[in-house]
Amino acid sequence: MGEKERFQTDCKMGLTDEQVKSRIDAGLTNNFNTNTTKSYRQIFKDNLFTFFNVLNLVFTVLIIMTGYIKELVFLLVVVGNLIIGIAQEIVTKKTLDKLSVIVAAKVDVVRNGKEYRINVADLVLDDIMQMKPGDQVCADGIILEGTVEVNESLITGEADVVVKSAGDFLYSGSFIVSGNAYTRVERVGMENYANKISYDAKASKKRTSELRTALNKILKVISIIIVPIGILLFLKQGLIVGLPIADNTVKTVGALIGMIPEGLILLTSISLATSAVILATRRTLVQDLYCIETLARVDVLCLDKTGTITEGKMHVEKVVNLDQTEHIDEILANMAGALQDDNATFHAVVEKFGKRFDYQVRSIVPFSSARKYSGVSFEQEGTYFLGAFEFIFPEGYGDIDTEQYAKEGCRVLVLAHSDTMDVIDNKVPVGMKPLALLLITDRIRDDAAATLEYFEKQKVQLKIISGDSPVTVSAVARRAGMKEYDAVDATTLKTPEDIEAAAKKYNVFGRVTPSQKKELIAALKKQGHTVAMTGDGVNDVLALKESDCSIAMASGSDAAKNIANLVLLDSNFATMPGIVNEGRKVINNIERVATLFITKTVYAVLLALATVIFLDNSYPFTPLQLTLISFVTIGFPAFFLALEPNFAPIKKRFLLNILKKSLPGGLSVIIGILVVNILAGIFNYTPAAVSTMCMLLAVAAGMWVVAKVSVPFTTARKVIFGSAIGLFFLCLIFLSSFFDIAPISLPQAVVVLAITAVMPFMMKLVEKGVGKWADKILSKKLIKKGLSKIK
Repeated sequence: MGEKERFQTDCKMGLTDEQVKSRIDAGLTNNFNTNTTKSYRQIFKDNLFTFFNVLNLVFTVLIIMTGYIKELVFLLVVVGNLIIGIAQEIVTKKTLDKLSVIVAAKVDVVRNGKEYRINVADLVLDDIMQMKPGDQVCADGIILEGTVEVNESLITGEADVVVKSAGDFLYSGSFIVSGNAYTRVERVGMENYANKISYDAKASKKRTSELRTALNKILKVISIIIVPIGILLFLKQGLIVGLPIADNTVKTVGALIGMIPEGLILLTSISLATSAVILATRRTLVQDLYCIETLARVDVLCLDKTGTITEGKMHVEKVVNLDQTEHIDEILANMAGALQDDNATFHAVVEKFGKRFDYQVRSIVPFSSARKYSGVSFEQEGTYFLGAFEFIFPEGYGDIDTEQYAKEGCRVLVLAHSDTMDVIDNKVPVGMKPLALLLITDRIRDDAAATLEYFEKQKVQLKIISGDSPVTVSAVARRAGMKEYDAVDATTLKTPEDIEAAAKKYNVFGRVTPSQKKELIAALKKQGHTVAMTGDGVNDVLALKESDCSIAMASGSDAAKNIANLVLLDSNFATMPGIVNEGRKVINNIERVATLFITKTVYAVLLALATVIFLDNSYPFTPLQLTLISFVTIGFPAFFLALEPNFAPIKKRFLLNILKKSLPGGLSVIIGILVVNILAGIFNYTPAAVSTMCMLLAVAAGMWVVAKVSVPFTTARKVIFGSAIGLFFLCLIFLSSFFDIAPISLPQAVVVLAITAVMPFMMKLVEKGVGKWADKILSKKLIKKGLSKIK
């Protein structure tokens, strides 16, 4: 941006309105694209410029050249898909962008000597930021005053906490673990370090999607084979069968159109986008569409106790005086006045004792989730620490037993004192003596038991991971209704092997550090689980980033919200069953309708190959006939079936499942068509009659497949199935000439009915054979070796 005038302002005064305006006029703001949704330009580009759209354009030109204009009816489906796809993406974008404003990252700044909370995009060069625990650094800056502990793992990959004081540089993308500081903005927008290395917390890790991978493999295979098959078919029909160029072109185009699963990708996108909008009405922001699928596949859900199972509102219930110190309340009030911690426990202390400033502060030890304590050194008074008993007194102290309170579900903090006022490296000084125990409680959410019961019934393992005492966490888990609530103390897990063993054995974990949370998630994934993680604090960020699906609370830290795939806008864990059900509905329905699409693709490809290699006649279908077949056996039923409630647990191996279901229907069509062609050679059927018989068999097979994926039949599914058959007969009676349907004789009709009648048995036999073959051969060789190579 060239040389810029710099404003060296006092950290308590900040920039003036005039200076801010000059920065905005100069374009020196932090406004850059952080949206996770596509731009309007990207939406149109992604929908218009696809390989199959290019093919459809070529098909259109070829058919126009032949003069068979009515065969262009297939374009109605293509254009309809295009319009619906673009419109749906725009609606979804508007909905998600509107919700994104609610959880947009904010930053505290000082301007005109006053404190303001503004959007990150409104930050300008030389602004004074106030950094506190949980904040994600949104712009590179230099600390002017204060000391903070910073985690730069999202940039450097190192999880170690770094202490930074006045004069040190803070990099965007890192987040504040503890402490407070005034920081001057040194870079904005795309000049920030995080942006220069293309770092984006919301997309820091591309989530794996079995659905997306499977569909991409199917389309990749089709895109590879469609052109050479088309060329071979055109040559066969022209050189051997002797079709005129115009007829040959129409037949070839019909064959290639049949291979394309028109609408499958569209239906998938619409289903996911519709779910995102539905979840938005339930106060859930989806920041990654495919995470809806991932959450539906989750078999382990890791929960942070505070704010998830409990209400997150801490209360000091009782103070147990250990040495009859008379001024406990005064000490705690002065500690509250000196510390600037920002967590539920600290707020509970402030609520109970208030803030006082009677003592002169010498030094401060800010709270850290890794240390589990905070402290203040006062002149003439010594040093006071407040935190977890076992972290301040790792060797214990006398006969003090905190477990008796922890077993009741209380969080137990100890107030300890030392005469020394020299605290080195924020470590517990020598000579510490316990003065009092603070018993803090957090009420169980009213809906926690029902939510936990839902996941247990759905065979989803629940893991409660907390920084609290394992005894306390176990008591909370028991009160919330968990059946297995034995807890392990994470301080005893010293090696990766210990963590892996504990991840398999235990469901409740106490005294877990942020890095251990991440290691636990990694261990569960290593054991073959699909893991979701909920959290709201800065100490959850590493684990959220490691999980397969991350869920943050809107009331939580910016760092947690930025990294999460889903944000619960009302911070209510009870909405989780609804989110899981929505994901299951999408995946189950897509698998169901994908079977319809791929059945047609299977017989279209095999029929084209059979025409090239075996059959003496030309390809039996025209584009118009395939359009009718696709509409009544795929498009119409799929549209309704894709939106039906279906909350059954997700089956693994999506691609294998739809292939096993599609191949029997596709092969049955081919067998029927081969029978018709054999009979045509014997009884001299006309090409028009053969074409009509083949079309009727394709519709019959398609209907059998629709019936199969509709089981068990509900009233709605019966209406859909009956309507599809009714629509076909209406077209058969009133639009037969338009769809190139020729009259057939009674014996030919009997042949079609006979083959249709045996199709279910034929499909069952094929399915049995395909199932064995798929399990033994396809899953091991083609899927793992062949298709896995398709990028």
